[in-house]
Amino acid sequence: MAPPTILAHKSSFLTAQTLQLSQALSPSATWKESNSRSAEGGLSERVVDEVLYRANHTLQQHARRVYAPQASRHVAEQIEALYLEAAEKAVRGNTIGGGGEGGEGEEGDAEGVKERDEEAKFLRVGADFATDEVIASLPPTWDQHSPSQAEANPPEAHRYADLAASLSSLSTRRKEARERLDRLRRMRDSLAPFASSGSDGADSVNSKVQPNLVTRDGELEKELERMRVLLVRVAGRVAQLPDHPESAEDAIMEDPEIVERQKVDRLLDDL
Repeated sequence: MAPPTILAHKSSFLTAQTLQLSQALSPSATWKESNSRSAEGGLSERVVDEVLYRANHTLQQHARRVYAPQASRHVAEQIEALYLEAAEKAVRGNTIGGGGEGGEGEEGDAEGVKERDEEAKFLRVGADFATDEVIASLPPTWDQHSPSQAEANPPEAHRYADLAASLSSLSTRRKEARERLDRLRRMRDSLAPFASSGSDGADSVNSKVQPNLVTRDGELEKELERMRVLLVRVAGRVAQLPDHPESAEDAIMEDPEIVERQKVDRLLDDL
């Protein structure tokens, strides 16, 4: 999509018009019907085709010479320069004219000129309307800047009010986005010591903060896996140990937990 500039609009308009003027000529259906019904037999199809071929060839040569893209852009640039010059004159006229009325005197004139100078500073042609300072300085309605122009051009005044409101809304949203970005950057800087990877992307051990142990394929999971294997081995060896109670009565009186613990201790001693 072309940018909303005078040069882009005028270039697009000139291109569309020159494209229409460069279209090949062809007889209409009405002319063909009238030619076929002519009392003298009309022109033959061969003659019509030859004439159209020569005319279209001449038209193409003319379009290439007169409607060249460079020429169209040059005309568009001239129109843009005239628009900007007229706008500059209008702004300078609004800035210089006016001031105090009646008995206001020189002090009122100076204040009026100063206010208009401030407006012209941001309403000048070529002002960057993407900056917050310029957007904040724009009057919400055109009649606050020039009541006579607003009354003479109601559609343009209404469109200006819509654009000014849209700019103000976008500026507010951009300010909120910047504040959120600054807040997220501060949070990132605060959480930097907790990073678990180095600048090269490889895992590294941070000397200040212990890494998370409860992760997939982490240290804790590896230790639990080794413990499960060891418990299976210990349980198998314990099951192979013979039981030699001194008597049936002693076996009944002895605590099973103590017996199992003694078995594990003997097994560990053998290992």
